[in-house]
Amino acid sequence: MKENSIFNFLLGLSLIFLPATALAAEPLRIIAGTSLISDIVADLTQGKSQILTLIQGSSCPGHENASTGDYVFAAKANLLIIHPFQRNLQQVSAMIAAVDNSTLKIIEVSPRGSWLIPEIQKQAVAEIAAALEQAAPDTAQHIGQQAQLRLQKIDAVGTECRSLLAAQHGKRVISANMQADFARWAGLEVVQTFGRAEDINARVLTDILSAVKNTPVSGVIDNYQSGADAGLPLALELGVAHVVLSNFPGSSDDAPDYFSLLRHNVQQLHKLTKQ
Repeated sequence: MKENSIFNFLLGLSLIFLPATALAAEPLRIIAGTSLISDIVADLTQGKSQILTLIQGSSCPGHENASTGDYVFAAKANLLIIHPFQRNLQQVSAMIAAVDNSTLKIIEVSPRGSWLIPEIQKQAVAEIAAALEQAAPDTAQHIGQQAQLRLQKIDAVGTECRSLLAAQHGKRVISANMQADFARWAGLEVVQTFGRAEDINARVLTDILSAVKNTPVSGVIDNYQSGADAGLPLALELGVAHVVLSNFPGSSDDAPDYFSLLRHNVQQLHKLTKQ
């Protein structure tokens, strides 16, 4: 009995003087390809992870390079969650090769279409939740609960925004390619599309204007990340509203997450000209 008491006493002392990090599980270190992904990860893990976002919301996904700090983080990361298009980007492939992290698991989340659309956002949540639960089984229950809460919030904001868009339903627009799917979800008729700012020239503008010559148009929708003013010449020539939407959370201070971003974009669509 005496020996057991001494052993328990010493064990207690050892636990007291252990570093706090030894008493608590290490948080997941997650690299998120874009702010669309990091927004979901942060919501599902609720502070139980460290997240590095490779492409910030204000940047074009194809025009950003990794920093030295990104490489340092990646060397000890547990999970890399990216969009399929990022797999072959130099930013990502070079990082994976340089850090040589054998424990880094790479997950591609692949819902097709705009993640702004509630149903597609829900698919992304389900895929990311599954990846997180597999990477950290001890937090699977918590992640599952957070996922269900987020899905409910997505349904609610989707219903809210559909109601707010009722007056815009059926309006004809010219849209940037990267916003066309969302515009259709919003109930708009996309009559013409155009590419990134670097793809716009006088010939492209002339062709689009000719195509809509006899079609009443309520506005031109640009995509912030691929050139906020790419379609502005079209709007000025047609005398209609010019609307700029964003595809990524964090592109502005008033749209830090998916929910505020969706509401912000819906508010922008209220600028469409009456026809």
